[in-house]
Amino acid sequence: MSTNSSLRILLDLAQQQTDALARKLGKLNIQQQEAEKKLNLLLQYRHSYQLHMQDSTGTGIDHIEWLNYIAFMNKLDAAITEQRQAVIFAQKIKIAGGDEFLSSQQKLKSYDTLSQRKKKAEDLMQVKNEQKIQDEFASNSFYRNSHAPKDS
Repeated sequence: MSTNSSLRILLDLAQQQTDALARKLGKLNIQQQEAEKKLNLLLQYRHSYQLHMQDSTGTGIDHIEWLNYIAFMNKLDAAITEQRQAVIFAQKIKIAGGDEFLSSQQKLKSYDTLSQRKKKAEDLMQVKNEQKIQDEFASNSFYRNSHAPKDS
């Protein structure tokens, strides 16, 4: 019986761990999506600013505005590069979290399989014991009936 309760404890712990890792993976997915959104916003902002400057160059801009544009674009490009790295990092963390979750699921499935096998073995043993008891009862009943004194 202690093996059964130990297995139940392991199964419960594995289920709790899997549930916690599922929640963690959900958070990691959200973090990756947010990092990608931020990158896309930076890219859209860069494109929009670039179009604005192209329109402005048609009407003419002075040297100071041009230098400010280049400095701003350099800072924006640096932010984009940094955000791309953040996206790659978030993807790697999410993949690692997914691997950890899958490993936990496999462990849970293994414990569940062991638990089911143990239950089947216990059920089979119980059926055999019940059959043995019925066989003994039938045998005893037959013996009593065959050796009972006959009234003549």
